[in-house]
Amino acid sequence: MLEQETIREREGRWKPRPTLSGSDYTSPEVWEEERERIWFGDWVCIGRAEEVANPGDYLVRDLVGESIFITRNAQGELHGFYNVCSHRGTKFLDDEPASGNVRKAFVCPYHSWTYDLDGRLIGTPNVREDEHFDRGQYPLHSFPVDTYAGFLFASLAREPRPLLESLNDGVESVTVFDRFGMEDLRIGARIVYEVEANWKIIVENYNECLHCPVVHPELVQVVPLFRFGEVWDGETRDGGNEMMDGAKSFTMTGRSELPPLPGLLDEDMTRYYGAYQFPNLLLNIHPDCVMYYIGYPKGPGHTTVVSEYLFRPETIADPAVFKPEPVVELWDLISKQDWDVCERAQIGVGSRAFTTGVYPRQDRYLFAFNESYRVKMGRPKLGAARE
Repeated sequence: MLEQETIREREGRWKPRPTLSGSDYTSPEVWEEERERIWFGDWVCIGRAEEVANPGDYLVRDLVGESIFITRNAQGELHGFYNVCSHRGTKFLDDEPASGNVRKAFVCPYHSWTYDLDGRLIGTPNVREDEHFDRGQYPLHSFPVDTYAGFLFASLAREPRPLLESLNDGVESVTVFDRFGMEDLRIGARIVYEVEANWKIIVENYNECLHCPVVHPELVQVVPLFRFGEVWDGETRDGGNEMMDGAKSFTMTGRSELPPLPGLLDEDMTRYYGAYQFPNLLLNIHPDCVMYYIGYPKGPGHTTVVSEYLFRPETIADPAVFKPEPVVELWDLISKQDWDVCERAQIGVGSRAFTTGVYPRQDRYLFAFNESYRVKMGRPKLGAARE
C-alpha cells in the first residue's frame, strides 16, 4: 500500500530516496515478470462499461500481449474471456475493429465452433453426434470483470480478490470521487497516443510537477500551484488544486460553454483533481468534465495511451453547449509535451551510465508509487532513507 506518512512527510524530515533502477524500465526480463505479477496479477482498467452497453456487444483488448474480450449477455451481465477458441487455440476476434455486436453467439473463423454470450460451447459442426463429445467440458476460458464509476476492470489473477479491495489499496482511489457521478457520464472525445516510453515513466511523470514550470507553461497558468513544482498543497480535499482566479473550466482561459456537472460541492467548481489508480488509470477531474488516460504497455519501451473525455449524455446530445474543443486542445497540448519528455527519459534510463536516480521531497508520490510497485513485484520496500 502507498504510505500516507510518506506522502505527508514534512520537507525538513525528507531524506533523498533512490529511483527504480535503469533495468526496471528497459529489461525484457523485468517486463516478463511485470506481466505475471502486475498485469495478470490483479485488477486492471480496460475501458468503459458503455462500450459494451447492449447484449451481444463486445470489446477486444490487447493486455500486455494477451488478447482478451468483454461481452454482455442477454441478462445484462458482463463476462470476460480470453480470445482463444477451446478447439485448437485459434484467436477468433480481430483487434480491429476492437468492438462490435454478435447478437447471440461468437463463431470461430477456423472451424466454426460457436459459443454463446456466457462462453458456453453450443455448436461444433465438425464433430459427429456418435463421438460422445460433451460440449459442456469446453467453454471459453473466462476471467472476472467488474465495474466502478463506469470504468471496466478485468482480473486475470489465479485467485482474484474483490475489485473494491484493489481500488482502495493505495493513497489515491477513484472511489473518493463518487460525487462526480462518473458512472452516468459518457465518452465525448477520444485521442490515442503511441509513446516510446515504459509505462512506469508515464505514471511517474503524471505524479510529479517538478517539470511543469519548464515543460508546461500553459498548465501552470491554469493551476498556479504547479508553477512551484508541487502537485498538492497538503490541505485541500482529495488532493485537489485551485485553478486560476475566476476559472470554472480546465481551459486556457478558465472558461468554456460546457455546463457544470450536477451534484458537486461548491469547492469543486474551482478545482482540478488528479488521481492515479494502480496500475494504468490516470484521472483528471474538472467541474464540467472528466478526462483520463488508460495505459496499455506493449513492451518495456512502448505504451499505448488512450485519452478519453467524459460528459453528461444530455450535454453531448446538445450541439448548442457541447463544445469540448477548449478542454481537449489544452489537454492534447499537455499530453504531447509529456510524451516528449517521457521519451527522453526512456532514452536516458537505458544508458549504461544510469543505474539509479534520486527523489527530492517533491517527488514523494513517485517514491510511494515505486514502493507499491516493489510490493507487487515481490520485493522489499526501501522505506525511509537512513540518516
